[in-house]
Amino acid sequence: MSKIETASAINKIQGKTNGKDSGYFYMRNGKQFYRTREETYQKNQSPKQKYNSAAFAYANAQMTQNYGTPEGKIRLAAEYEAAHHIGSNGKKYTTPWSWKFNSLQFEYKQTHPFES
Repeated sequence: MSKIETASAINKIQGKTNGKDSGYFYMRNGKQFYRTREETYQKNQSPKQKYNSAAFAYANAQMTQNYGTPEGKIRLAAEYEAAHHIGSNGKKYTTPWSWKFNSLQFEYKQTHPFES
């Protein structure tokens, strides 16, 4: 993640090695230490944030499944041109990927209303 050189006794801070780690490594006086750090920002999401995260996850899964291959990318470009760059929410998009991704999020939100 991050590598920071400092002038103090702590020589290097070498961030998290992967997303599943609960802390980070750092060096002090030639020795390597590991410090745990609780990250609760993802655990304390509001219901609206969880709803938007679910819509994002749905759109991402659909994009990976249906448009991740070279044939899918060609089909995506054809659909984008046929829609004249306008998404289902009435906005105009500059790339086929953003057009389809936002259309899938809009589709998820229409089929799964937030109030329910």
